[in-house]
Amino acid sequence: MEKEKVMVLSGKPEEAGRKYGQLMKEKIRENVAVLIERKGIEIIEGVNDVPLNDKEFIKWEKEQEKILREIAPYLIDEMGGIAEGAGVDYRYILLLNLRAWQYRVYFPETTGCSSFAITLKDRTVACTGALDDPYEIYCGPVHIVPESGYRFISFPITGTVWGNRGMNSEGLAVGISSQLLRNLRPLPGIINQDIAIRVILQNLSTVKEVRDFCKKHPFAMNILCVDRNSNIFCAHQTLGGLFEIPVTEGYCALTNHIVDDGLMYLLMEKGVDKFFETDTTRLRRGNLLEFARRYNGKCTGKDVMDFIEDRKGGSPSAICNKGTIVLTYANPEPYPDTFWINYLGGDKEKRGFSPVKI
Repeated sequence: MEKEKVMVLSGKPEEAGRKYGQLMKEKIRENVAVLIERKGIEIIEGVNDVPLNDKEFIKWEKEQEKILREIAPYLIDEMGGIAEGAGVDYRYILLLNLRAWQYRVYFPETTGCSSFAITLKDRTVACTGALDDPYEIYCGPVHIVPESGYRFISFPITGTVWGNRGMNSEGLAVGISSQLLRNLRPLPGIINQDIAIRVILQNLSTVKEVRDFCKKHPFAMNILCVDRNSNIFCAHQTLGGLFEIPVTEGYCALTNHIVDDGLMYLLMEKGVDKFFETDTTRLRRGNLLEFARRYNGKCTGKDVMDFIEDRKGGSPSAICNKGTIVLTYANPEPYPDTFWINYLGGDKEKRGFSPVKI
């Protein structure tokens, strides 16, 4: 089994950021050119030009930076270090981190992302799933060893300080998937979802803490967490508030659609006038739930990893699909310091999870 290459960033925020910027200089500049300046080949569909001089956009940008300074000022320092290390204007790094290329299409329109929790035969709970997006804009696994907070592993877009699916040294495993909502203008007080996940991974250790954070800080993401006591948190965190999905049988699954009709109507009142679903989101969730109904409480970790890796001959219900960048697996109760990764990148045939110590 090939050992995964993991970039380690440690020390004070500005120092970690500077190292990041230096190591990934060319790719950061490429992301700025493609995503912010809109130069070169467009590799993400359904996004907008960034209106850098628009008054409303600048107002939104400043509000987002203010929120960021309030909830995680250390990330401002880290972004400053990235800008310095890569030789890029700080504003462009900030805009990368704010998903400015999706200012008018506020939430991503990607092929997917799937998150899954299931009870194993030893009665502990596994957290697994897939990150689907264009691999060209990502930098691979990153191991953050912060000056303050918990160590964690995640998968940011190159040039960002984001959290994504990941796990921290306290045994908190996080899975996410985008809510694909079109025609929603940015609303006051809504924090960037990727920044929210970074804050969770670096600072929180239990499902209860994640639930409390989500109640306090509005963002938009389908989120699934498992902690080292095998507690499960499964929810739509949305502009309408926190809508937790009851976990009564020891398993849950989230892809990219909203499963609560009442929540959809509430979001329409908030400004959403069109819902978008990929062709596969319900098929993928159905695949996860079918596996859970058959094997919940009866399967091993290897069974789950084999299932997540199964391409199913290219079936649209497969969790590992043509858009998948990375597959992850965690079993926090017996293994609170180990995160299993299969980073495919552009290699869509790669198989085999590698354990990585956090």
